[in-house]
Amino acid sequence: MMQLIGGTVVADDILKEHAALPWRMSGDGTLEVLLLRPRRDGSWRIPAARCSGTRTGIQSADRAAFHDAGVTGRVGPEPIGRYVALRHTAGDSCKAVEVTVHGLHVWGSLVSWPNDVKVTRRWMPAAEAAVAVEDPGLRDLFRSLVSGATPVRPVLPTGSPLFVATTERVSGLAWSAGADRFAPC
Repeated sequence: MMQLIGGTVVADDILKEHAALPWRMSGDGTLEVLLLRPRRDGSWRIPAARCSGTRTGIQSADRAAFHDAGVTGRVGPEPIGRYVALRHTAGDSCKAVEVTVHGLHVWGSLVSWPNDVKVTRRWMPAAEAAVAVEDPGLRDLFRSLVSGATPVRPVLPTGSPLFVATTERVSGLAWSAGADRFAPC
């Protein structure tokens, strides 16, 4: 069965991913985040991995940060936000993916890592990252972090497995607890 989300027809089964948002504090006290750009498509993103039956969400996010971005650190115990993304699959179809984002306080960066030849990585202020990313949900998540907005949950069309009735203010498809979740471990 298919449904319409944001003008795109997607399959009903929603995949789950856990992503790491690698962060550090610059010398002048500015919050910086690490974005990745795959060399094949050129859009900025954060490291993410699909849920597996053998790993927790935090373990999946930590593994994605190591394999995709070549960074190590400590993943926060609570997610900093969620958003819904559309992933293109073979055969010109799309799947909705609920991405749970965990903050990862970076302690070290590797010179060589499993996917180093596939991505370009770049540290940037969170406000710049909000402009650089193309995914609307991720963009809204960054804007929420920068503004310190109140948490909102993803709201999809009625009948969707992720539909949440809410009276809270909704900004796009992202919710966030604001930058206060970014504290040194």
